[in-house]
Amino acid sequence: MRLYDQLLALSETGRVPFHMPGHGRQPEFDYLRGMERIDFTEIDGLDNLHAPEGILKEAMDRAAAVWGADRAFFSVGGSTAGMLAGVRALCRGGKPLLMGRNAHRSAWHAALLNRSPLRYLAPRLHPLGFALDVTPEEVRAGLDAYPDTGAVLITSPTYDGVVSDITGIAAVCHERGIPLLVDAAHGAHLGFLDPAVPSPVSCGADVTVMSLHKTLPALTQTALIVQRGALCDPEELAAALAIFETSSPSYPLMASADGCICRMGDPALFKDWSGRIVQLRDTLGSLLTVPEGVFAFDGSKLILRAPSMDGGTMAAYLREHGIEPEMTAPEYVLLMTTAGTSREHADALIAALALLPRPDAISLPASAPLSFPEAVLEPWTAADSAYEEVPLDEAVGRIAADFVTPYPPGIPLAVPGEQIGDGILSALRLYRSRGCSVLSGRGVIEETVRVVREANE
Repeated sequence: MRLYDQLLALSETGRVPFHMPGHGRQPEFDYLRGMERIDFTEIDGLDNLHAPEGILKEAMDRAAAVWGADRAFFSVGGSTAGMLAGVRALCRGGKPLLMGRNAHRSAWHAALLNRSPLRYLAPRLHPLGFALDVTPEEVRAGLDAYPDTGAVLITSPTYDGVVSDITGIAAVCHERGIPLLVDAAHGAHLGFLDPAVPSPVSCGADVTVMSLHKTLPALTQTALIVQRGALCDPEELAAALAIFETSSPSYPLMASADGCICRMGDPALFKDWSGRIVQLRDTLGSLLTVPEGVFAFDGSKLILRAPSMDGGTMAAYLREHGIEPEMTAPEYVLLMTTAGTSREHADALIAALALLPRPDAISLPASAPLSFPEAVLEPWTAADSAYEEVPLDEAVGRIAADFVTPYPPGIPLAVPGEQIGDGILSALRLYRSRGCSVLSGRGVIEETVRVVREANE
């Protein structure tokens, strides 16, 4: 039985609710728009997310079966809660974490909270500024350099749709008995939309974190944490989720997750979506950038670039023509197709771009390795240190006490403990000049950044 159907059935029993939530399922609160009908708490018949024995266990077992996993867990805290839990479960006791430097900020938050020393893999950088794939050879070299690694963390697909060789990376990790955690927040559809680009779960990842809401028909904040194999104890994962996820999970959110999972068996869901992608890619042609020399690319992502237009200008153009992009980057915009992308959506985008010139090719320089600042202090040491706010021009050479993160995509330019150099400040100013937000852990960065206070101050 779907969770949604059980919630509807309970709402129609007429039982008087002397329990939370506070709206009492009364229709008089117009701003709830009927959502109160299925908004329950852990009453009889609705199970407990953190000790599931009934309908929630059934729903999560259904998810595990869909992805071919041993266990699956709902997250109503998005992939962020899954990343926090995954790092804690796999790196207990503060074991080091080997991860791509292009990881989402939630990975750094997880390491900071877990007191896990960070070791980095440096994927190549595309000329437009986004990271490319991590290779098995790079992981092998990283594990040779850091044999004390507790777990490896790879982002695949990336925000921009770049997919790494998870099968090869998993084999390298498993040779040494090291678990692999994959941040597939943008890849819940992998293996369903295009069989040639499989899910990290089927490729051997021990823990895969996937946001249902990003590309599939589920409400925002819904995610899955999927476990497979003997290198991750699922009970440790469950215990970690109980720490980072609310003890009062939203039943409407979980019902949307379960409903989405039930729809995964509908071939039309992915056939129609695939058709929209083909239509857009055939029509937009050279306006789209497809990364070359990578293991695979998720074609549902549209990296859009036009001559004589930077990212901010392109984003403004699209909005003037009724299109809202997913992300504005300095040199391009990113658009996401999803299971909800309709023919009308595709036609609207094609019409908006009809007047733009289409060059035969856009010349780009060669890719280069991703560089990152020197880490002077461990992230938790810097984050817990005395700090001060200094003007951007005075921050060069200082140690960051907070994150400096363009958002989206949420990949930090600097993290606590790293030395701020000219390159970071130049990148920060470039993002801002092109209409991109740059955040600290406390809000938008304007004219100052937080740095570790020096001993003589």
